[in-house]
Amino acid sequence: MSNKPRVKGAPVRKIGSPEQLCMAQRVQVTDGRGNGARQIYVANGRLNFVLSESNALDILRLWHGGVNVGFVSRNGLYTAQADFLSSFPAGMLYTCGLDAIGGVEGHPIHGRIHSIPAQVRELTADENGVRIVAEVRDTALFGQNLVLTRTVSTGVCSDEVRVEDRLENRAFRDEKYCMLYHVNVGYPMVDAGAKISGRFVESRPRTPWAEHEMAKMLDVEPPKDNAEETCYFHMTKDGRMSIENAAIGKRFTVESSLRRFVQWKSRASGDYVVGLEPCTCWLDGELRHSVLKPGESVVNTVVLRTEDI
Repeated sequence: MSNKPRVKGAPVRKIGSPEQLCMAQRVQVTDGRGNGARQIYVANGRLNFVLSESNALDILRLWHGGVNVGFVSRNGLYTAQADFLSSFPAGMLYTCGLDAIGGVEGHPIHGRIHSIPAQVRELTADENGVRIVAEVRDTALFGQNLVLTRTVSTGVCSDEVRVEDRLENRAFRDEKYCMLYHVNVGYPMVDAGAKISGRFVESRPRTPWAEHEMAKMLDVEPPKDNAEETCYFHMTKDGRMSIENAAIGKRFTVESSLRRFVQWKSRASGDYVVGLEPCTCWLDGELRHSVLKPGESVVNTVVLRTEDI
């Protein structure tokens, strides 16, 4: 595999390097709590984002026109082994599964896939944009052999990052799986007066407190110290949810091949975040694994789009 950017076509006469248009650079963190983490910095002239090779090629950070979009927890990047609440970085996209989503006895919270390093198979940056392909292998002796091939791509000056996941069962038996794409939106996209939207077939609260707050389900309120989080289960018509903030003139949209969404909203000071999370099934007692037969595969797509309005 070569990481050398390629230049094709007429633009070669107008630029000295394809990095004038877009770039993808592999780096390694050398200090602090994230010491040793391998990352890929991507810029397309409109978006800047950071992928984690150390964590399933998840999207750690994303900026649109220099404005932060994602939520970073107080843990930040933390490579040590620790309990979920002490290590969860949030980030723009945190992949959950394949064994569990939510809390399931005998499994890490939100499963183990995020903790598995990705093996980059292809990295291309040229006048057509950036394309990165990596494999994430969830395997065990006498157990599962699931391979997630993740393709992350964006065009030059595009407002979108596209994630395409092909999950294949390479074992010789049926394998169960579940997935949730934990997309986390933070300040300044998340601020008082912003609105959440979607075309819903059904919406249900996860907890009694969420039911109590259901009239404000789609509103973003000011931070409040130690406020309890709310969580809702939406079945959408089109696999799309958005958050719009007129004060900064931006709209963020998650568009997925999956129609189920979990909406997570925390207005707690310092933990101020909205999660728009496409998933294959619900959480808690409603968790239902899907099944792949030997040699069978399934493809999920998630597009993150940030637009000026």
